[in-house]
Amino acid sequence: MLFWQPTGCDGGETGGASEPFPPATGSVSVGHQVAVAATGRGIPSQAEMGGLNASIVLSDADPQRAAGVIAGAAMGYAGQKCTATSRAIVVGDPGPFTEALVAAVQGLAVGDPAEEGTVVGPVITDHARRRVVEAAEEAVASGGRLLTGGKAAGSSGWFVAPTLVDGLSPQARLAQEEVFGPIAVVLAVADEDEAVRVANGVRYGLVGSVFTRDLDRALRLAQRLDTGMIRVNAPSSGVDFVAPFGGEKDSSYGPREQGKAARDFYASTRTITINPLEG
Repeated sequence: MLFWQPTGCDGGETGGASEPFPPATGSVSVGHQVAVAATGRGIPSQAEMGGLNASIVLSDADPQRAAGVIAGAAMGYAGQKCTATSRAIVVGDPGPFTEALVAAVQGLAVGDPAEEGTVVGPVITDHARRRVVEAAEEAVASGGRLLTGGKAAGSSGWFVAPTLVDGLSPQARLAQEEVFGPIAVVLAVADEDEAVRVANGVRYGLVGSVFTRDLDRALRLAQRLDTGMIRVNAPSSGVDFVAPFGGEKDSSYGPREQGKAARDFYASTRTITINPLEG
């Protein structure tokens, strides 16, 4: 059996502005190569790859509470989690939520992750830091608005200020490709139907979250999201070890990890048929 899981997630091939962001610690392309190679040898494989996870904030949600949860989900671990929130999709007037999100992000403690209270540590390399800064600069050059961050932080270490951008189209590169760092985009939509289209309108499908006071709305929306995991009024990041883990589309390949579902990867179904003896 072959198991491959990048600790980060996808970027794709290094290239120019029209191509995906450079890879972080693994990529969809490599995951596909592993799956093809394993299949050619008859070996089962799992690949956990990219994520561009959306947190949908419905019009009835508490903007302050949603902003606090999403800020941590987007920027915690310096955004270096495949389950981090990369897109906040706001139904209706985005103003109150965006204001609350900026305040929440600016209030996160940036520093040594060994120190109690630190939420945002350094990124993994100087190249990773440049990737975040360059993604913010490109977003602004494309018509986006830098809400906070967008630059290196601290006098030493690979720190980058937690970064938020709005004013972009859902088709903008920052809203389509994973940067794998402390950066997220706020996208305003008119209604739930548009929220679903925007959330599903990327090649990834790992995890999504929905913020609302209405459980029925949350469950209806969850049925329409093309992701392997959906969390309601909870951060997209984090792992429930007893629950199956994995995504759809270019986020995952093979059966689910964790929980009872994880046994499928290590087991094979055998069918035994017994005919009774005559007489």
